Amino acid sequence: MLPEFSITVRELPHLDVHVVALSGELDIMSADFLSDALVDATASTVVVDLSDLTFMDCRGIGAVVTARNNIVANELGQLVVMGPSGIVRKALHLVGLSELIVDELPVPDTQSTVEWVLADRRCAESPK
Repeated sequence: MLPEFSITVRELPHLDVHVVALSGELDIMSADFLSDALVDATASTVVVDLSDLTFMDCRGIGAVVTARNNIVANELGQLVVMGPSGIVRKALHLVGLSELIVDELPVPDTQSTVEWVLADRRCAESPK
């Protein structure tokens, strides 16, 4: 059975950041609504967390690029990607989108790192 695609959006209002975590496989079946979901999550910075994404095809890449272009064109902020591994990182690199991948959050006047966001995400996912 294939991993089910899911999107989780978390707001970090003190940083003016929305973290959009994707998991499973981002392909032709799941990419249609992703671009709109990313634009809807606009803050100064939209961080697309791909650490739990196992596959991304050209439709998935296109959805991320479309969202980024809409966000930038409408001066809504910026979109960056963090945490891609394996085949997802390779796909982004092959199509020339390595510049979207960040290791540190581009948030002014903070020392926030990807590790902080991931730790915050793990805390949010912990059973209460």
